Amino acid sequence: MQGFKNPRLIIRQLSSTIPKRPLFDQVFPQKKLINKILFELDSKLNYGTLLPAYESVYDGMNKLDREPRLPTSFVASDVMVMKKVLEKVRRKSKSINVHLLALENALLEKAAEMGDNDGIALLAFEVLKDASKQPVSDVEHAKKLIKELKNLNHPLTLKLTGDLVFKLGDYNGAENWYKRFLKLEDETYLAGEVYQQLGVIYFKKAALQDAENSFLKSVKFCPLERVVHSYYYLAQIYLNSDPIKARFLMESAATEGFVQSFRALGFLEKDYFQNNRKALEWFRLGMELLEVDCFIGYFDCCIQQKDWQKASKCLKSLEEILGNHPNARATLAQFKEKRKATINSLESERHLGESSIESAKSGDNLSQENETRSRWDL
Repeated sequence: MQGFKNPRLIIRQLSSTIPKRPLFDQVFPQKKLINKILFELDSKLNYGTLLPAYESVYDGMNKLDREPRLPTSFVASDVMVMKKVLEKVRRKSKSINVHLLALENALLEKAAEMGDNDGIALLAFEVLKDASKQPVSDVEHAKKLIKELKNLNHPLTLKLTGDLVFKLGDYNGAENWYKRFLKLEDETYLAGEVYQQLGVIYFKKAALQDAENSFLKSVKFCPLERVVHSYYYLAQIYLNSDPIKARFLMESAATEGFVQSFRALGFLEKDYFQNNRKALEWFRLGMELLEVDCFIGYFDCCIQQKDWQKASKCLKSLEEILGNHPNARATLAQFKEKRKATINSLESERHLGESSIESAKSGDNLSQENETRSRWDL
């Protein structure tokens, strides 16, 4: 596919905001990880060829007059492979190294300059994401490039167009663009991401059978870290018909730090499996991320177990979190109103419990048998 030279697009690079960088060897990933990712990408390139190319681009990022030295055999798609390798490193590590991210952005710009249509599409949509802060000429040029790529039926451009209109809430429009993409490729990792988006659209429309089929295709073609929403929504679909399968899918989402899964798993363990111990563990994880529903679930579990001390601490933490935010005070008031009798009796029960504990301490010296606090306790 013919690319467009010199797209003249602006990307918000971190390279312009970081005055000093560490040495390349101090930030670049290990050889074993790079080779593993190259294998996953089914690339003909190898570590020995890529390493000096990465270093050349990295060293030249803050030197506008220095052109990166790439092997003469390199084409635009090879530079995009270099970019994709760093992207996978970022996703696998679940962390962002600002220096590697700047290198990733520099490689994206270089690939676009060399005429790679994927690179041009990504840069063009990057401009449109924040069009109000970009020069009018860049915005118009980005729109022109996107239009030309659409006319070429460029797959990534069709997907990114669907993503853009999806974020704007035009689900019917997004569905049309995604279906156009799937006519061109339907068994790739990008197709897996598209199936996930289609599944969300069908789920919102209550077309659960279509949603399930789309999510199942999504998890078939994509690794977990790229389609964690598919696991979460499939769990929602199976919640009533197959709670065990729902729990497995939700736990998979939780391994990726998907916040909503902590809440859902907590209530699933509490209300369906009647396992307060596991429920408390999931709620604790959610509480670390200040998920309000997890505080509520944790409080209810403590009340069921008559653990007045932990329930009281949880209530105090919830009051501190919600009380400092005017928009959340209504939620706190509603929570207290629904559990008014429980909260009123909590103080008296807690005081009785404390008296018993003090008596036991003086009589039997049981202080060493108190439950050891874990790192999750508030």
